[in-house]
Amino acid sequence: MKPLITLILFVTLAVGFFCSWNIGSHDAANSMGISVGSRILTVRRAVFLLALFVVLGAVLEGHCVMGTISKGIVHFENENAAVVLAENMNIPPSVTPTPFTIVPIAAIAAILSASIWILACTYLGMPASTGHSLVGAITGAGLAIGIFSSAAIATAGVSVNVSTFLQILVSWVMTPLGAIGFAFLFYHIASRTLNRVKNISTLNRIYSIITIATACYMAYTFGANDVSHGVGLVLAANPALDIPLLALFGAVAMICGAVMYSSRMIETIGKKITVLAPVTAFSAQLAAAMTVHVFVWLSMPVSTSHAVVGGVVGAGLVKGSLVGSRQLGRIPLIWVLTPFMTIAISFVLTTIFMGL
Repeated sequence: MKPLITLILFVTLAVGFFCSWNIGSHDAANSMGISVGSRILTVRRAVFLLALFVVLGAVLEGHCVMGTISKGIVHFENENAAVVLAENMNIPPSVTPTPFTIVPIAAIAAILSASIWILACTYLGMPASTGHSLVGAITGAGLAIGIFSSAAIATAGVSVNVSTFLQILVSWVMTPLGAIGFAFLFYHIASRTLNRVKNISTLNRIYSIITIATACYMAYTFGANDVSHGVGLVLAANPALDIPLLALFGAVAMICGAVMYSSRMIETIGKKITVLAPVTAFSAQLAAAMTVHVFVWLSMPVSTSHAVVGGVVGAGLVKGSLVGSRQLGRIPLIWVLTPFMTIAISFVLTTIFMGL
């Protein structure tokens, strides 16, 4: 049994690293794209700050959302039967089993499904949601386990937790709307306050400092929120793992993705949606970071992409800047399509893996 457990751990860590790498390459732009697009930071400095604050966010607050991802969406209806299943698999009594603990191959399929979709969207330069991708993949895998699992697992009753799923859906709707509202508020506060500064050189220096500071805050919330998207299912399949160490592992993988393959998304977020002056860049970033952080505290796996696009749109509209209508027309389509695509991919992939 031990070699099998070791193999499961190795494979889940490998696909978790791949998923986290994709999340880093796709969502790094959410933290630093605005600062780079407004020419306050170079790409090299942006990536350095991103790495530092992503690690801090992941290690200090990554656990908040990880519980929802690992055991809140798909669960056992009959906990007593689940405990018996865990005992039969020699899982320690101290571990609360999840469907992905009992069927770890489904966790692998779900992680791969989300990774495939995120990689495709990154290649196309479209800001999809890694959170939507992962939640959809978890749902698809859970449905496959419930339909095609053995009689013993069926006795425990594998199902999607409707209450949690509905809460997540509400948080998805509220994320861009909240960011738009925050951006509107922060823009008016910042512009009225900073208009009192008459020295142009001093004003530009203040703009640069506050924009960099909010970019770091966004990177922190990115780490706290998105690390669970990459390694939350690794924890579900291996619930005895140390959560801070797993969060650090996921953060390192995200940084690798950001360094190696984030330029397309930085271009989209920073330049193609709207042209941002320093005050709008600051307002958009702070709005996005605040929105994401609120949902981290609520343990909801939201989309940093939705928050940043909402912040950029809100700041751009209140400023009167031209918003790229063609780009905005494509983004909501990807947002709506993402969970359905990953549900389908994950359901098929899980079914295939379970039949091997």
